[in-house]
Amino acid sequence: MKLLFAALAVLALPAVDDWTALHRLIKPQPGESLWASIPWMTNLKEARERSAKEDKPLFLWRAGGGDTLGRA
Repeated sequence: MKLLFAALAVLALPAVDDWTALHRLIKPQPGESLWASIPWMTNLKEARERSAKEDKPLFLWRAGGGDTLGRA
C-alpha cells in the first residue's frame, strides 16, 4: 500500500527538467518552517535552570518510544 501511495505521489509531481528546479519545488519556502527559528535547547537540566532563572514556562517536546529528540 505504501508503494502505491509513493507511486501516485511521484506521478502527481509536475514534469521537472533538472534537479535544480526540483530542489526549488521541495525546499522550504520563506515563512514555512518558523519552528526552526526557535532557539531549542536539547539539555533538559540547562533548560530547567534557564526556565527558573527567567521565570518562564518550560515546553518539553518528547518523541514516542521513550527516546527524546531521537525518533518520532
